[in-house]
Amino acid sequence: MGRDKVLGIGYFFVHVLVEIVCFAMLSSCFTVDGGLLWGMALCFDFFAFATQGAIGALFHRRKCPDPGSTGSILMLLSLFLISDSSGPLSILGLILLALGNAFLHEAGAIGTTACSGGKLFPAALFVAGGSFGVVTGQYLGALPGFGKYWLILPVLLTEGLVLLTNRYWRKADGAYPPFRLAREPERPLFLCLTAFGVTAARSFIGYAIPISWRKELWQSFLLFGMMGAGKALGGWLSDRFGARRVGVLSTLLCIPFLLFGRDLMLVSILGVFCFSLTMSITYGMLLSVMGDRPGVAFGITTLGLFVGLLPVFAFGSFGYAVNSGLIVALSLGSAYLLNRTLQ
Repeated sequence: MGRDKVLGIGYFFVHVLVEIVCFAMLSSCFTVDGGLLWGMALCFDFFAFATQGAIGALFHRRKCPDPGSTGSILMLLSLFLISDSSGPLSILGLILLALGNAFLHEAGAIGTTACSGGKLFPAALFVAGGSFGVVTGQYLGALPGFGKYWLILPVLLTEGLVLLTNRYWRKADGAYPPFRLAREPERPLFLCLTAFGVTAARSFIGYAIPISWRKELWQSFLLFGMMGAGKALGGWLSDRFGARRVGVLSTLLCIPFLLFGRDLMLVSILGVFCFSLTMSITYGMLLSVMGDRPGVAFGITTLGLFVGLLPVFAFGSFGYAVNSGLIVALSLGSAYLLNRTLQ
């Protein structure tokens, strides 16, 4: 099996385990109500998403020797600090948990890119694991009597996979393969802003999707499973048929399914699947202009994810009519920008 496949599969499971730990802890320990819960969620998302670019920069400057093991240690420490209260130690544990998540994400992004041969699929497969981990962690954390120390096992498994995958990419010569997704690579600032904006729009749309049918556990697993499958397949299709074709068509195709699937599960999950196909494309666009710094490039996309969540934190739900209009406007705008910037 080639290094690209080993890294993609290995970090797929790393991502699954990381999100299981994070969302099981969030679901079981942080059950306070009101503004305090809002603040904790915002704190976690900030340290998990907005810090990844800085972590990537540290790695590329050789000031962060092993982001994967660093992330595992931080997550392990967080398990002993977080309790059912909202005291200072729990908040510190929450920050360490989020930072551990961020470090491990960076390890996955850099590792899968280093051995990708210029293909998106390894990184797309890594990113896809998060969807399966989120829903599993939420389920485990909500179980009566769930104990957080059971999560030591997935943290140890995570570190084992990190050490295994390090053998494949940490011995590389430091050169990263070229990516040629951008139509005008001589305009790096415009491409970075476009990738950031499209990612932020996609992040907001993900929370604005109208869904009323998700009432059973199996429906949640199906929904998140389709998200994960779309993320992985989007990278494979982009490698095979071109990122611009896949990005533009999937962004346009998802609109009617997302709008009219509010009460229709099959229609809705098809929309979510199409919507998820573009997940790795903005990352590939950034690699076209900053391919020697994949950690920073990935951090720009995760910063976009965080910024896209801010309207949700600030205003909550806008209602079906407003959300539908925003889905259409943001999707059309994203399709236009992808068509203009991708080749």
